[in-house]
Amino acid sequence: MLASFNPILSIGLSEHNQLMRHQIRMTNLLTVICVVGTIIFSTMYWLAFQTPIAAWHNVSYAFLYAATWLLMWSGRWYIARYYLFFMFFAQQFIMSYWVFAAQSQNELLLLVSPTIVLLLFDPNERLARYGLSLTAIGLMFSIQVLPTPDPLVNLSTLNSKTIYLSVVLIFIALSVILMDFYLHDLYTLNRQARQYIQREPLAQTWNATQFYRRLSTECQSSTDKPIAILCINIDNFQHFNTQHGHSIGDQSLQFLAGLLHRHLPRDALLSRTHADQFLVMLKENDCADAPKWAVKCYHAIAETPFTFHGGAHAFTASIGIVQHFSGNGKAIELIDQACQAMTEAKQAGGNQCVCQLSQMTASQAV
Repeated sequence: MLASFNPILSIGLSEHNQLMRHQIRMTNLLTVICVVGTIIFSTMYWLAFQTPIAAWHNVSYAFLYAATWLLMWSGRWYIARYYLFFMFFAQQFIMSYWVFAAQSQNELLLLVSPTIVLLLFDPNERLARYGLSLTAIGLMFSIQVLPTPDPLVNLSTLNSKTIYLSVVLIFIALSVILMDFYLHDLYTLNRQARQYIQREPLAQTWNATQFYRRLSTECQSSTDKPIAILCINIDNFQHFNTQHGHSIGDQSLQFLAGLLHRHLPRDALLSRTHADQFLVMLKENDCADAPKWAVKCYHAIAETPFTFHGGAHAFTASIGIVQHFSGNGKAIELIDQACQAMTEAKQAGGNQCVCQLSQMTASQAV
């Protein structure tokens, strides 16, 4: 349902951090709720009281709420939040005198005002959290103590209770929708933040820290769990990067990472640890087939040229493989041994694979 609002929710979005983008989307969504809710309430006034004056007076606030989108569109989203907040209280304060008795909407203000402050303003914005909350308290206090003029519309007790209950129920329903979107948005932000911490941003692989943690966990969980490490280094990448520029070099790394993803088993853990170096962890059954997977990657890199504006280039790779089948494995030692095997492949001329049995497994076999 909310997907259909995406064009509206995206008004004013540009290059902001994730928290600002969330606040902008919440401001747009709350504006939608205020506009739609105001139109619904105006229709209810008309049907309940058969008097257009209060209905038209209330529906005018829908146009004032819609002005929030103009502020968002012009990039003044910081002002838009305060504007939306004050327009809401102006509507509730004036309408309580225009249509209802003085104290009839206090509960509604108490219900909605904390939600608005929570959703629209950053926790560090103390002016918004304290100043606007005090403003809301002041308005509600004024409603209680100021003399109430005679309402322009004579309301029966039944009509008053009916419309008041309907307004509260609709606002509760809209608040549920708003909070659902709020929680979904926060969950998305949290997931993206976790991915950003764990992922290498250029190649979209696991970063070196996360790779080491996962490998350490696998090594400590069981002494009988086979593990293989592949160290894949792209031959002559530095020369290619210097010749064609860093932008093309970055694109080639993204291309190579995607190529490795397609030619590795689903459970493989792929990480770009240096500019032109990738580490791969293979577990259990895939460990025994590590040389086969290495050869697949080796041929895929050599046989799939990277095309870019101005030409194409076929890379080659030197791959070091270490297999650890049993015993106490240490993550850093497995990585070091795989890198040593890769170095041997480089020293032998590159464009080849070198496979070794882990020193820990070999010492136990002896």
